[in-house]
Amino acid sequence: MKKACFIELEGVLSSFGNYSPNSRRLKNFLDDLIPYCKKKKVELFIISGHHESIAQKKLREGELHPYFDKEHFLFVDEGYISSKAEVDQKLHREGLEKDPHFIDSYFKQVAIGKVLAEKKLQTKDALLLGDDLWVDGYYTMRFSKIDFALFEENLLDRGKSIQLVSGLAYFKLEFDSVKSLIEKFPKVDNSALDKYVFEAMKKVLIGDNFVEAVKRGLVKKTQNN
Repeated sequence: MKKACFIELEGVLSSFGNYSPNSRRLKNFLDDLIPYCKKKKVELFIISGHHESIAQKKLREGELHPYFDKEHFLFVDEGYISSKAEVDQKLHREGLEKDPHFIDSYFKQVAIGKVLAEKKLQTKDALLLGDDLWVDGYYTMRFSKIDFALFEENLLDRGKSIQLVSGLAYFKLEFDSVKSLIEKFPKVDNSALDKYVFEAMKKVLIGDNFVEAVKRGLVKKTQNN
């Protein structure tokens, strides 16, 4: 049984890119989940990589503010930005100047780690419900190391829609779907995620053109043989 559950704001509970939750369905989901978590003494947090001004705006627009108090709404604030190294502070502020909707994806890992420390919880006690394979899946596996499940209705890779990757845990915007993850998290196999990330990083490091050239060379060599 989990003791803490973090749900991502953007892309799950609020609109992001081409995704927009059905308001009635979202209300039903939260109306069931929140009293359940209170009864089972599971702390439920909403978490966002947006700066406070945008995060608060999205919370109001989605009529989510009655569901979460200040302690359980985690977002980027000035304290977090100021805690960064000088060069990272500069980059963050420049990012916000260019785009107020700039998202600091790593913030979620920092916030989760802080909650675990404050609540004296172990990694096995917590669950992240996110929508991005890379920043909610891979980052979580590498950094906070808590269990995570990805939103099968809006699965992304750094903002771009992708197909489901095998072996991972997924959830829907339905109470029973999340309840089962909180009560007994399933056994997962992260090897497919590792492979996905490795292939993505390989393309960045050596480029698609080089990869294709190697493939063509191998095919040609095989044909000649």
